[in-house]
Amino acid sequence: MNRAAVVAASLLSLACAALAAAAEPAALPADRLVFALVSMKSLYTDGPDAGANKSNLEANLKRHLDFVDRAAAAGAEFVGFPEMSVSGYHFSANTTWLRLDGPEVKALARKAAEKKVAIGAGIAEQDAAGKRWNTQFVVGPDGALAGWHHKIWLTKEKGVVEPGADHNVFEIKGVKTGIVTCADGSDFANLQALADGGARILYGPHCNTTGGTTAGWYRFRAKWGGPWDGGTAMAKTNNDGPEASMPSGGWIARLKVHAALVNQAGLYDPALAPPGPDANTGWAGGAWFLGPDGRTLAQAPASAQKSDSRECVLMCEIPIAAPR
Repeated sequence: MNRAAVVAASLLSLACAALAAAAEPAALPADRLVFALVSMKSLYTDGPDAGANKSNLEANLKRHLDFVDRAAAAGAEFVGFPEMSVSGYHFSANTTWLRLDGPEVKALARKAAEKKVAIGAGIAEQDAAGKRWNTQFVVGPDGALAGWHHKIWLTKEKGVVEPGADHNVFEIKGVKTGIVTCADGSDFANLQALADGGARILYGPHCNTTGGTTAGWYRFRAKWGGPWDGGTAMAKTNNDGPEASMPSGGWIARLKVHAALVNQAGLYDPALAPPGPDANTGWAGGAWFLGPDGRTLAQAPASAQKSDSRECVLMCEIPIAAPR
C-alpha cells in the first residue's frame, strides 16, 4: 500500500475527535505536500434573524478552527474545506456578506500561522467595491492570503453574485495550485486554464446534493478520474450553454496534474456534533484525491445511503515534483 493510501486509511478508521490525540507525526519528505480534505457540514447564515445568522457564522468558524487543529496534529500541511464552508451554501436577501480582510478570514489566517498550515475555505464575499462573489480563498502557513477564486459557473447563487472570470494560480510549499469551485469543474476549459497557468494541484471545493449520497457525487465527478482514451464529447459550459468539445473522460490524466476534491457533508460526525438534533441538509459529502494518471490515490467511502453522508477528514501525500 502506498503512503497516500496508508495516511488516508488511518484517518478514515478514526473518529475525527480522536485526531486531536494523534501521535506526533513523523517528519515528512520535503518533496511532498500533506493535504487534508475536510468534508464538513455548515450552518446557513442567510436567515431572517440576524442574531441567528451571527451565531451560525461563529459556530461554522469555530468548527473550522477545531478541524484545522486536528488535521495539523495528524501532520497536515494544507487543510481544504468545501465550497461556502464558512458562510454555508444558501443565498437570499438576508445573506451575511463577508470580506477577505474581515474578522472571519483573519481568524483563519491566525490559525494558519499558528499551526504553520495552509487553509482553504469558502465565503459569501462582498468586496471593497460592493460587488458580491462566491469566493474560495487560501491563506498560507505565514498567515497571508495566498490565493482566491471567484466561482465562474453560477448555479443557485446566479443573480445574487457576480460570475468570476479569472483562473488564479498560487504557490503552497512551492507547488503551484489552482481552485475549481463546484460547477466550474463541469467545464474542462476551467481545469485546462489552470493547468496552462502552471497549476500542479487542482483543489476542487464543492457543495452538491447529487441525490444526497457520496456514491452519487463520485458519479457526478466521474469524468475527472480514470485514463483518457483520446475521445471527446460535447458538453455544456454553463447552465444556459453553449456547448463545447471536451475530453469524454480522464480529465485529470489528460492534464497530468493532481486533484483534491471535497464536498459539503449533510450530517455531522457524531463525535463532533453540537447538541441537538442533526437534520440532514442534503449535501452528499465525500472527498477524493486523484493522481496525474487519473488513478484514485485516496477516497472517502462511497455509499448509496443518505445516512452515510457524514463529515470526514481524508489525507494524502501529494508529490510536489510530479512530472507534467
